[in-house]
Amino acid sequence: MKARPHVCILTSQYFDWGIYGGFGSMSRKLAESLVRSGHRVSVIVPGRQGQQPSETISGVEIRSFSPRNVVAACRLIRESTADIFHSQDPTVLTYLAQRLHPRRAHLVTSRDPRELSDWWVEFRYATPMRRLLTPLNYFTESGLLVRRAVRRADAVFCPAHFLKEKVKRLYGLSVLPTLLPNLIDVPASLPQKSARPTITFVARWDKRKRPWLFLELAAQFPEYRFVAVGQGSASAESGFDAQLRRRFRDVPNLEMPGLINRFREPERMHRILSDTWIFVSTAVREGLPLTFLEAAAYGCPIISRVDPDEFASRFGKQVTDDDYASAIRHLLADNPLEKGRAAYDYVRETYETSKALAAHQEQYERFAA
Repeated sequence: MKARPHVCILTSQYFDWGIYGGFGSMSRKLAESLVRSGHRVSVIVPGRQGQQPSETISGVEIRSFSPRNVVAACRLIRESTADIFHSQDPTVLTYLAQRLHPRRAHLVTSRDPRELSDWWVEFRYATPMRRLLTPLNYFTESGLLVRRAVRRADAVFCPAHFLKEKVKRLYGLSVLPTLLPNLIDVPASLPQKSARPTITFVARWDKRKRPWLFLELAAQFPEYRFVAVGQGSASAESGFDAQLRRRFRDVPNLEMPGLINRFREPERMHRILSDTWIFVSTAVREGLPLTFLEAAAYGCPIISRVDPDEFASRFGKQVTDDDYASAIRHLLADNPLEKGRAAYDYVRETYETSKALAAHQEQYERFAA
């Protein structure tokens, strides 16, 4: 039997060690799924507090370096025996891997491409420390070397259709990227929803996500259950997180369970999404959030200001004026579970884990050959 190619995932995040964003979550989901299907998988990632330089989790070899130590990053890449380097969103690591291993295959999935307007939004809502780091982040994620690396990649992919034109324009590609779907666990059938409508928010409690808009909704709808999952992602925002929890702690129909680690306790998220009638996003900017796909996989219609791949307008309601209360009223009056079923069917057809994994493996076999 032919050995499956060794895949090295290059990523800016790997879910755990205080990093709980979508890039890190999908990097880990992909890595562990590939291991279970017989691949050797390694990961190279900037290290975070509490992370060891080298460790193996669920069969995945994870090697990390100090985020500012380019020499250490080069050493890890040079030592890699991977057949394929797959960047989960392009960074300077993509460029370094191409320079150090020009004869290996180099694939890029552009998950959240940022134009100058997107960087301005990031800057507006950032903490003071993050604002100081914005120029460095721009260089390592969107600078000249990164754009050059994307153009030189053997293949460029996107996890959502609406990103294709943006990625082509941003990186100066000659052809549109190909859809390479995220891996989403989809229940075999739609779960039975709770008798009392449950309205759910799942995101980092960062200012760009504007969690306070969701928390304020609970008092306006005392007859419904509200669940706000997540926590602030940076130590500089811990005060913001704590302030929100103090402000809304006495709202009786509001639950704030904090972070739920979907890899260590998947049953908790399963219970919440199974009960959820409506999923609400209050973010001012997104790519295609994994939380949209995960909620849709449980038959949850989406209320959101952003509308990637028309998830809100097709499968819920798009909010254009930040009047989320009105959107909830209209959606509840408009048979939300039917919209949820349409969302479930779309995610099952496009993003279900076994199908999405097979799409990745097809590309790996193509380029390994």
